[in-house]
Amino acid sequence: MVDSNELQRMARLVDMNRQRLEEIQIQIERIEAVQLEHDDTRQALNALSTGSSGHIPLGAGVMVPIPKDATTIVDFGSGVFGESTPENASEIVTKRLSDLTELKIQFEADAATLTQRIEELASTFERAAKEITTEKETVVEETPTVAEPQTRRRRRGVGSELTLDD
Repeated sequence: MVDSNELQRMARLVDMNRQRLEEIQIQIERIEAVQLEHDDTRQALNALSTGSSGHIPLGAGVMVPIPKDATTIVDFGSGVFGESTPENASEIVTKRLSDLTELKIQFEADAATLTQRIEELASTFERAAKEITTEKETVVEETPTVAEPQTRRRRRGVGSELTLDD
């Protein structure tokens, strides 16, 4: 038998797991956005390494031409920047992209596990709630109705005098 405190605990667990699932989904969306940015960067670096000419957008409709012997500045991590060839920069970006893909796979596995756990908790909660409502209905049906004795109102004596019964 499950009591109402246990039901409340299960409901809180389901709610907490759903919130965690939403957080994981947000993280997956962020990773996907960063993956798209890295993929665009990798394609641009590959185009630079093959010697393609082009322009770099600065913003507000202004672009700067790319010189033929251009090098890139790459963040190697922890805020350390260095100059690199487009080929090396492309390799670094490709490595980061594969790391992001692994991280996304890990988050998706966590999300699948949480989804399964939420479904299990929700079904357990529903069964327990049905069990409690069924038990309450049977208790109400089994309880015999007893006629309550009617209480007599006491009357005061003549006038407004108080009697010993008052």
